[in-house]
Amino acid sequence: MKPLNSVGIAWAGRAWIAPGMAVFRGSVGAHDWHQHLAHQITVGLKGAVEVETPARSLRGRALVIPAGMRHRLSGGAVLSIYVDALAPEATALRLRPHQPALALDLDLARQLLVLANTDDLATVQGILRSDPPPAADNRLQAVVRELRACRGETNRHSLAAIVHVSPERFSHWFVEQTGLPLRSYLKWVRLIETLRHLAAGGTLTEAAHLGGFSDSAHLSRTFRAMLGGSPANLLRQVALSGAID
Repeated sequence: MKPLNSVGIAWAGRAWIAPGMAVFRGSVGAHDWHQHLAHQITVGLKGAVEVETPARSLRGRALVIPAGMRHRLSGGAVLSIYVDALAPEATALRLRPHQPALALDLDLARQLLVLANTDDLATVQGILRSDPPPAADNRLQAVVRELRACRGETNRHSLAAIVHVSPERFSHWFVEQTGLPLRSYLKWVRLIETLRHLAAGGTLTEAAHLGGFSDSAHLSRTFRAMLGGSPANLLRQVALSGAID
């Protein structure tokens, strides 16, 4: 199938990157089918947006694309918020990976449009955390803290020790708890870390190594699979902002 957007249209706008969350405000450009490990909330700035998934297409002013859902997006000017599937905001919104795409509550969409036109990601986080999240398993909370601290540079043996199970059992347990394969999730964490280094002014090669990729070609393959295009094509006209803490 052909991409929804013509090959000549580039992504353009600004993106803010932080651990657990990213915000893009600008124009949707050319991209192919992709599947990332964050929940995507997209609001059309001038009209409806449309997401195409293998099961169906959905059109509306504000849409939610759950983590792990293979998709393509069209819609011109948008505000897109990417929430890590293990972040508190995802828990507060009661989102789970691989759910069908759905319409976002319009009141929440209005709040995001009014308040998210800044580089203050804490504002967005506050809106998305407005409802108290359900209690999480203490063991999962410990694993998530370690994943945040190591920024993808870990393995199932180290994580299994935290919850006192075998590495083989841990892989199954992680999927049961999160709906996500550990290996794919770690790759997503490394990709976000690479984007943060790019936002801080690093070159693509430098950022790839600092993010845990073997080389820029390895990064490009992951970038295409998870975001729908190469770093050069998707970021050419997108200004990245962020900080390495």
